[in-house]
Amino acid sequence: MNKPDPLARDLVKCEDMRLNAERARRHLGSRTLSAFLSDALVQDAVIRCVEVIGEAARQVSGSSRQRAPAVPWTLIIGMRNILVHDYGEVDLEQVYRVAREHLPNLLSQLGDLIAELERDTGWQGEKDE
Repeated sequence: MNKPDPLARDLVKCEDMRLNAERARRHLGSRTLSAFLSDALVQDAVIRCVEVIGEAARQVSGSSRQRAPAVPWTLIIGMRNILVHDYGEVDLEQVYRVAREHLPNLLSQLGDLIAELERDTGWQGEKDE
Protein backbone atom coordinates (compact mmCIF):
# COMPACT_ATOMS: atom_id res chain seq x y z
CA MET A 1 0.00 0.00 0.00
CA ASN A 2 1.42 3.37 -1.01
CA LYS A 3 1.83 6.04 1.61
CA PRO A 4 -0.06 9.21 0.63
CA ASP A 5 1.91 12.27 -0.37
CA PRO A 6 2.30 14.46 2.75
CA LEU A 7 1.66 17.64 0.76
CA ALA A 8 -1.51 16.17 -0.72
CA ARG A 9 -2.64 15.24 2.81
CA ASP A 10 -1.92 18.80 3.97
CA LEU A 11 -3.91 20.14 1.03
CA VAL A 12 -6.91 18.04 2.09
CA LYS A 13 -6.61 19.22 5.71
CA CYS A 14 -6.35 22.87 4.66
CA GLU A 15 -9.42 22.39 2.45
CA ASP A 16 -11.23 20.93 5.48
CA MET A 17 -10.27 24.04 7.43
CA ARG A 18 -11.50 26.33 4.65
CA LEU A 19 -14.80 24.51 4.20
CA ASN A 20 -15.55 24.54 7.92
CA ALA A 21 -14.59 28.21 8.26
CA GLU A 22 -17.03 29.02 5.47
CA ARG A 23 -19.68 26.82 7.08
CA ALA A 24 -19.23 28.50 10.48
CA ARG A 25 -19.60 31.92 8.85
CA ARG A 26 -22.82 30.78 7.12
CA HIS A 27 -24.21 29.39 10.37
CA LEU A 28 -23.45 32.66 12.14
CA GLY A 29 -24.86 34.76 9.31
CA SER A 30 -25.60 38.31 10.36
CA ARG A 31 -26.51 37.39 13.94
CA THR A 32 -25.51 39.77 16.66
CA LEU A 33 -23.72 38.51 19.74
CA SER A 34 -27.01 38.64 21.64
CA ALA A 35 -28.78 36.57 18.98
CA PHE A 36 -25.90 34.07 18.94
CA LEU A 37 -25.99 33.72 22.73
CA SER A 38 -29.70 32.97 22.65
CA ASP A 39 -29.54 30.31 19.91
CA ALA A 40 -28.06 27.02 21.17
CA LEU A 41 -28.46 25.36 17.78
CA VAL A 42 -26.28 27.97 16.06
CA GLN A 43 -23.79 27.86 18.94
CA ASP A 44 -23.46 24.10 18.55
CA ALA A 45 -23.04 24.37 14.78
CA VAL A 46 -20.36 27.07 14.97
CA ILE A 47 -18.54 25.28 17.79
CA ARG A 48 -18.47 22.05 15.79
CA CYS A 49 -17.00 23.85 12.78
CA VAL A 50 -14.31 25.47 14.94
CA GLU A 51 -13.50 22.05 16.42
CA VAL A 52 -13.03 20.59 12.93
CA ILE A 53 -10.87 23.55 11.90
CA GLY A 54 -8.65 22.92 14.91
CA GLU A 55 -8.43 19.18 14.36
CA ALA A 56 -7.54 19.65 10.69
CA ALA A 57 -4.94 22.29 11.66
CA ARG A 58 -3.41 19.85 14.14
CA GLN A 59 -2.89 17.37 11.31
CA VAL A 60 -1.17 19.81 8.91
CA SER A 61 2.56 19.10 8.82
CA GLY A 62 5.09 21.48 10.30
CA SER A 63 6.59 22.16 6.90
CA SER A 64 3.24 23.26 5.48
CA ARG A 65 2.53 25.36 8.59
CA GLN A 66 5.83 27.14 7.99
CA ARG A 67 4.56 28.16 4.54
CA ALA A 68 1.83 30.21 6.26
CA PRO A 69 3.38 31.72 9.38
CA ALA A 70 0.58 34.30 9.67
CA VAL A 71 -1.94 31.53 10.39
CA PRO A 72 -2.20 31.27 14.19
CA TRP A 73 -1.79 27.47 14.17
CA THR A 74 -1.16 27.14 17.91
CA LEU A 75 -4.17 29.29 18.81
CA ILE A 76 -6.44 27.40 16.42
CA ILE A 77 -5.38 24.04 17.84
CA GLY A 78 -5.64 25.40 21.40
CA MET A 79 -9.18 26.60 20.76
CA ARG A 80 -10.09 23.14 19.48
CA ASN A 81 -8.63 21.55 22.61
CA ILE A 82 -10.69 23.80 24.86
CA LEU A 83 -13.88 23.13 22.92
CA VAL A 84 -13.35 19.37 22.95
CA HIS A 85 -11.82 18.78 26.38
CA ASP A 86 -13.02 21.72 28.50
CA TYR A 87 -16.47 21.99 26.95
CA GLY A 88 -17.96 23.12 30.29
CA GLU A 89 -15.71 26.17 30.23
CA VAL A 90 -16.42 27.39 26.68
CA ASP A 91 -16.56 31.16 26.39
CA LEU A 92 -19.36 31.70 23.88
CA GLU A 93 -18.43 35.33 23.38
CA GLN A 94 -14.95 34.19 22.33
CA VAL A 95 -16.44 31.64 19.93
CA TYR A 96 -18.55 34.44 18.43
CA ARG A 97 -15.48 36.71 18.07
CA VAL A 98 -13.52 33.94 16.39
CA ALA A 99 -16.30 33.31 13.87
CA ARG A 100 -17.07 36.98 13.27
CA GLU A 101 -13.58 38.53 13.36
CA HIS A 102 -10.92 35.88 12.85
CA LEU A 103 -12.36 33.40 10.36
CA PRO A 104 -12.44 35.93 7.49
CA ASN A 105 -8.67 36.45 7.91
CA LEU A 106 -8.11 32.71 8.19
CA LEU A 107 -10.02 32.15 4.95
CA SER A 108 -7.76 34.60 3.15
CA GLN A 109 -4.60 33.05 4.59
CA LEU A 110 -5.78 29.54 3.77
CA GLY A 111 -6.60 30.55 0.21
CA ASP A 112 -2.98 31.48 -0.37
CA LEU A 113 -1.67 28.30 1.29
CA ILE A 114 -4.13 26.08 -0.59
CA ALA A 115 -3.12 27.64 -3.91
CA GLU A 116 0.54 26.99 -3.11
CA LEU A 117 -0.14 23.38 -2.08
CA GLU A 118 -2.23 22.80 -5.20
CA ARG A 119 0.62 24.06 -7.33
CA ASP A 120 3.23 21.97 -5.53
CA THR A 121 1.15 18.78 -5.62
CA GLY A 122 0.18 19.26 -9.26
CA TRP A 123 -3.50 19.22 -8.35
CA GLN A 124 -5.58 20.09 -11.39
CA GLY A 125 -9.07 20.20 -9.93
CA GLU A 126 -12.13 18.81 -11.59
CA LYS A 127 -12.48 19.55 -15.28
CA ASP A 128 -15.80 20.85 -16.58
CA GLU A 129 -17.09 18.64 -19.34
